This record gives sequence, C-alpha cells and structure tokens, in this order.
Amino acid sequence: MRKTSELLWQDVQHQQLFEILELINHADSGPDIVLRLQQYTETHFTLEERYMEAVAYPGMDTHKRAHDVFRDEIATLLESGEEIDDCSRQVISTYLTEWLKRHVFGTDKELEAFILASAVK
Repeated sequence: MRKTSELLWQDVQHQQLFEILELINHADSGPDIVLRLQQYTETHFTLEERYMEAVAYPGMDTHKRAHDVFRDEIATLLESGEEIDDCSRQVISTYLTEWLKRHVFGTDKELEAFILASAVK
C-alpha cells in the first residue's frame, strides 16, 4: 500500500529534474541540457499548476510566482547564448539545484499536504 504522505507522480518528476540538473555538471554539457531542463520543468510545473487549480489551492498565486522565477532563470540561460565553461556550469548547477531543493522540500510539501487532504488526487 502506498504511503499517504507522498504523491508518486510528484516525487518521480522531482527526481527527474534533479537528474537533469546533475547532467549540467558534466564537462561536455551544453545548451541542449539546459533546454531539456526547460522542457521538463515546464511539463512538471504545468501539471502542478493544474492540480492547484483543481483543488482550489489557496497558495496557488505564490506557488506559481515561484515557478515563474525558475522559468525565468532557465530562459535567461538559454537566451544568453554564451558557452558554459566549467566555472559557470558549477554556479548554474548549484544555484538551480539549491533553488529546487528549497522548493521541493518546502513549497511543494505544503501543496502535497493540501492535495492529499482534498478529494482530488
């Protein structure tokens, strides 16, 4: 029986996001990995935002603004068109990974609790 303290779809998608972020650290990574991160992030955020709407989540506006910050950071990286050297690769990976950790283990846990308490799963 599945524990009721977690949402499987959310956990699987979060793990995929962390795995993509880890790929940025590889010396041969480039804009294609950032683009992959952007595409998967959009898929994940869109699903979360649909759930927030479906359950009438009261923190939806704040949560969506947080998503938009992450979206903007990734878009800025892609728009710069600059090569990613080892130093900037480390900074990008660390910054985005830390942001995602704070979001997943803070903001998303609040949403998870709300979804689990709602009639919509």
